[in-house]
Amino acid sequence: MANLNPKRPIEEDSSSDSSGEEEEDDSQDEEMGEEEQLGENDREIQVEFAGQSPIAEDFHGIKSLLHQLFLKAHINLSGLTELIIQQNYIGSILQQCVDNEDIDGEEDANSEDEVFGVTSVINLSHHKDVECVKEVKQYLLEKTQKKLAGLFNNSSNQIGLLFNERFINIPPQVSVPLLENLCKEIVEAKEAGKPFDFTHFILISKLHESTRKDSESKKKKAKGLDILWVNAEEEPISEMGEVLGEYSVRSESDSAVSGTWDEDDEQFDPKRRIVLITAAQLPDMLTKIKEFLQ
Repeated sequence: MANLNPKRPIEEDSSSDSSGEEEEDDSQDEEMGEEEQLGENDREIQVEFAGQSPIAEDFHGIKSLLHQLFLKAHINLSGLTELIIQQNYIGSILQQCVDNEDIDGEEDANSEDEVFGVTSVINLSHHKDVECVKEVKQYLLEKTQKKLAGLFNNSSNQIGLLFNERFINIPPQVSVPLLENLCKEIVEAKEAGKPFDFTHFILISKLHESTRKDSESKKKKAKGLDILWVNAEEEPISEMGEVLGEYSVRSESDSAVSGTWDEDDEQFDPKRRIVLITAAQLPDMLTKIKEFLQ
């Protein structure tokens, strides 16, 4: 049985303790006033997250995150989820850190176990005979107009499909330790003789592109400002990699987007972009993400 990774705190809770009951009472009215001024969706909440190895109990949470990427594609997401859990020495799921002393009731206990993100990789070459992987490869071939056919048909290639999914309101900075940990685990697995000696990686990014055609939008498009990235850290990945396909998912119900962007807004078109990078580019990818998020 593979050992579970220890917790890896990602974002520290920056809330401060009150100095006493009297001070807390004095500030209560002020805090309530601030909450009245801010809408329910505008309040800032400090949360600490940790990366954990995926386990069977995370099945539904991981599958839900995969669904927000693939939407209505003909892919067995249950099968993909099982592969991610089976290789739990690779990748992490994102969970909220909750002290046992602070857990009050079943609802809080359940929130502790909720999956807020998943970062992992599946070897499409090694699992080529698995039905859900066949479906993924067919999907990628269709969306790239068979540009990946030569890569898939070359038996010397080991191609990994990267998963970098999380809830939309979680800041992109959490991706850095998760991706760093994934790269470290890939190296360790490769050294242990496991099938993670990749030559290439494929990433499917979620983005929104402006559909406006006026002069101002043309200026933004020329500067690359007409695109809103669901996961901001994937912008530098797209810039350094080879874009093999981009397609609209407007006709599909996209649960990955809420709050800031309205799927029904005619000004933006929800899309997916397929990006290819080589394994040799992985260290540079991490460096560029860190620089981009500074």
